[in-house]
Amino acid sequence: MGTIRVLCAQFLVGGLVFAACTEGPPSTVVDPDLEAIEADYIIFGLTDNVTRGGVREFVVEADTALIFQDSTVVLLRGNVRLTVHNEDLGTEKALVTSDRGSLNKRTNEMHAEGNAVLLIRADGRRIESYELRYSPDTNRIRSDSTVLMYDGDEVVEGTSFTSDLDFERVDIRNAQTRGGAVRC
Repeated sequence: MGTIRVLCAQFLVGGLVFAACTEGPPSTVVDPDLEAIEADYIIFGLTDNVTRGGVREFVVEADTALIFQDSTVVLLRGNVRLTVHNEDLGTEKALVTSDRGSLNKRTNEMHAEGNAVLLIRADGRRIESYELRYSPDTNRIRSDSTVLMYDGDEVVEGTSFTSDLDFERVDIRNAQTRGGAVRC
């Protein structure tokens, strides 16, 4: 009986050694969608503070950033946020959120796309559109798509809009209101 136990133990150990020797190196499982991306660099959890003359102008955040060596444009994916700051006070002036977007690193222009929402901190106005374009050099934010602006209980619908970054003049083209008068 003792001989049978020894033989069984030797057989079991030999089988494990054989299996360990024939097994290939461990493999890494990569999401096929991620593997198909042809970006030179991928950043997960991007936060980019953009300054002008040493003063924080805006902050860009995204779940994922795709960077290409032959381009100045960074593609942003998932929970994209652009926080625009007041140059004099450093306080938050406006917040743009969207599903995806792009940031031109040469001009600092940003394009927010997919469920884009602009929240104006000073007075709580909210502008919704498919896309928003932020241009710091021209001190403008705009959309060439249909927009809805919520101002308290009033809603303004239009075909597009343009605004300065102080939001003193918000121009909504072909505007129609629901409710009372709306400041623009």
